[in-house]
Order: sequence, then C-alpha cells, then structure tokens
Amino acid sequence: MRAGLWILCSVLLLPFASSAADFDGSKNLLCTTIDAAECLIGPSCVSVTPEEINLPQFIFVDFKGKNLSGRRPGSSTEETTKVQNIQKVDGRTILQGAERGRGWSIVIEQDSGKMAGSVAAFSEDQKRMGVVLLGSCTPDP
Repeated sequence: MRAGLWILCSVLLLPFASSAADFDGSKNLLCTTIDAAECLIGPSCVSVTPEEINLPQFIFVDFKGKNLSGRRPGSSTEETTKVQNIQKVDGRTILQGAERGRGWSIVIEQDSGKMAGSVAAFSEDQKRMGVVLLGSCTPDP
C-alpha cells in the first residue's frame, strides 16, 4: 500500500520536478520575491515587502533577450531592464545590470532555483542605501 502511494505521489509530482538545467540560463524563468530588507547607512536593515519599496513581486527573466521585466505595484505597465552581464560560477547563474544610477545583481542557484538579489543606490536625500531580496524562481512555461 505504501509503495503504491509513493509511486502515485512520484508520478503526480514529476511534472513539477526541476533540474539544474532549468536554472542555468538555458530556459527563461519566473521569479518571485519572498523576503526583502532595506538598509540605510547608519541604522540597521528593516524588513519590507516588495510593494513597500515599489518593486515588482514577480520578475520574468528572459535569458535570450537579456532582460528582466515586471510590473510595479499598482501599475498596468510592464517595465524592462537590460541584463548587462550573465555568468555561471560555482553552480550559480549570476545576472548584473545598472540603470538610473543604481546597480543590481541577482544570483540563482542552479540546482534549486533559489534566488538572492541586491540593489545598491542613493536615496532621494543622497544617503547610501541597499536592498536585499530573497526569493525563488521556476522555469517559465
């Protein structure tokens, strides 16, 4: 009985299984931010939601077109930013770019799709700041 249940569960979950090839830059990805922190010079970092810092909750990664896209909270317009550098290092796919005086980086584990990202910038009052994002990616169907 247990063996039959195990086989049934394995077959049902098979379509959802991912392989390292899914996260190595050969397939487009849909990523979501699960946790975020905003850090200003001086005080410690504070936990925030992507919406609180005006970042899209879902980010589409187009490896062939070398861009990221998503919709900011409350917007119906999709925004796109160019990926200027893609590297594969130690089982991770690393994406980097710069836009509007900000630098950003995303690291995706090739075996799990787990994601960590950061944005370095200056706030409106010219204070140094950083944002750290943690999330997960899945192959885009």
